[in-house]
Formats: sequence, C-alpha cells, structure tokens
Amino acid sequence: MVAVKIQFTNSATSEAKSLHVEDVKLQSGMRIKEFLEIEVLPAGETVSVVMGIDFCDSTQAANFQLCTHTRKFFVSIQPPVGELMMPIFMTENEFKKEQGQLMGMNEITEKLTLEEKCQGEHTIVQRVTTAANLGRVPCGSDKECSPPVPPPPFTIHRFAGKTVTSGSLVLVSVVTKEDGAAQLTVNCEKMVIGTMLVKDILQALTQ
Repeated sequence: MVAVKIQFTNSATSEAKSLHVEDVKLQSGMRIKEFLEIEVLPAGETVSVVMGIDFCDSTQAANFQLCTHTRKFFVSIQPPVGELMMPIFMTENEFKKEQGQLMGMNEITEKLTLEEKCQGEHTIVQRVTTAANLGRVPCGSDKECSPPVPPPPFTIHRFAGKTVTSGSLVLVSVVTKEDGAAQLTVNCEKMVIGTMLVKDILQALTQ
C-alpha cells in the first residue's frame, strides 16, 4: 500500500469528536486501511494520522467521507504517478540487462534541453527522485565514475524502482551533454504509468 499522511487541524472554537472514515468508494482492486478513530480533537489543535491505500498501480482516486460526531466531509485522494512506486537497489549491469528486456512498446524516449541551473548531477538526481519514488543506480566501477581526461561527451544518470502493487519494474535514465541537451528514457511494462511518468519527470527537469 501507499502510505498517505493526513494532518487534521481543528480551526473551530469547540472540540471535534469521533473523527473516522465512512462510505469508502474505490475502483475495482483498490483497498484502503483506515486510520484509527480519533476520539477527541480539541479546538486549535492539530493531529496527524497515516492511512494505507492500495491504488492498484493506477492514478484513480480513492473516495471516502471523513466524519466527526456532527459533520461529514467528502474526501478524494488522487496519487501522483511517482508515488505509485518504491525504490529498489540495482547495479548498472542489472539495469542494462532489464532495460534490454523492456524495449519497443515498453520504452518511451523524449529529448529536452536543460537550463544551466539544472545541469548539475545533484540537481538532476534531486528533481528526478522528487518527481518519482526511485532509487539511484550507482556507476558500475570507480573507473567509469571518475572523469577521464578529456571528459566524456555525455553523462548517464540511472534510476530504478518497482510499482507498489504489482512489483513491475520502472527504469529511468537521463543522458546529458555539456551543451544542456538531454534525453529522458523510461522503461516500464505498464505503458500508462510510463507515459505519465515521462510527463512528470520532463516537467520536473525543465521547470
């Protein structure tokens, strides 16, 4: 399940009682693990809870009613596609092998231009991992990672993860050149997730 943290703040002048979930409406295959009922939330106080939602590898919303002892509120939670996955550790050789098996319809490639402020390795890693819950794939050896003289014409940043529900592989690589030209590649057997992920990572790298 995807962990969803919810923060409640009682901005009324009186206490709220019996905060709980009712009338859950989910798409087929989705599941929800409700948070324990909050018996009392005093006026002006804030409390955080965590609930689990199995989105079934889709961005369909989970709908439910949040209830107190006197009121009901309609809540709809729709996940960003990058939160439907979890990071995994993978070597560079494993990445290349798996990527080779996810070609054709399972591969999406987009060209982009990075602004100067976005060309550094740290910035690229930060932006990709913020857009998607992926792990960094380390370079294969020190020799490959240390810059030779002269420096290589391009650099490859690799990231790996799997979808939370089905465990489908999600592989991302960003190839950058010194002039800011770059190429983003996403390999995923779930084509809908791959398409949406390309869009989100493109936006993260170019905004």
